[in-house]
Amino acid sequence: MQASKRSAGVGLIEVLAALLVISIGVLGMVGLQTRSLQHNHVAYLRSQAVIIGNDMMDRIRVNRSLSSVNDDYVVEHGRLTAEECSAEAYPDDCETGACTSAELAEYDIRQWKFHMACVLPDSDGSITIEDSASGRIYVISMQFDESRGQQPAREVVVRSAL
Repeated sequence: MQASKRSAGVGLIEVLAALLVISIGVLGMVGLQTRSLQHNHVAYLRSQAVIIGNDMMDRIRVNRSLSSVNDDYVVEHGRLTAEECSAEAYPDDCETGACTSAELAEYDIRQWKFHMACVLPDSDGSITIEDSASGRIYVISMQFDESRGQQPAREVVVRSAL
């Protein structure tokens, strides 16, 4: 009986220590899950940016008669941006009537910026041209900020020769 009194409560201490170890492990797993969700969301946004950039590059290729000789597809940050993402703000100028090549270029840029505004948080983009010996290279640059200003804006760049 004397030996059992000395060991009384030892099992409880072991259970408490095991619970402490398990709870630390569970908290670590919750932290990993949270970070995994954040990284997954950023990867999703980057994929969407690449899709939107490739769509714009396809639009530039379709209007080759203009894009191979003029700078109508060049646009800076802050220009022709979409004010909001709503059905009323959707640019449909060239869907309802005939457009010239220059009007089509502005329409393409407005649609590109509209899609960015709808899919990418706090986004903007620019298109520049680099002339090389092999021809024109269009550089489509898109920035978005999913961190609400807590981190620098992320940038996705799509480059393609015309």
